[in-house]
Amino acid sequence: MVQLDAGEYLLEMLMDAGPVKQMAMGGVGALGWGDLLPYFNLTYPEVEGWEARWIIGMSEAFAKGMDEGKSLASKAPMDRQQEATP
Repeated sequence: MVQLDAGEYLLEMLMDAGPVKQMAMGGVGALGWGDLLPYFNLTYPEVEGWEARWIIGMSEAFAKGMDEGKSLASKAPMDRQQEATP
């Protein structure tokens, strides 16, 4: 798991909600407002709009990573960071 300096609670909320949703034709997609609003109303009614936007962005990145991971040529994010660092 990635070590965070701040905002770890947002990652916990994303994982609790389920980081992605199943799409009708198979595969996964990012969570949207319609997916998160009922979850927030029941579990975290004090969530602010900017926090929800961050969670949606994290879900988009999670879904993109899952899709990229299907490619045999895909590299793990940790490997990409090491190559970019001189």
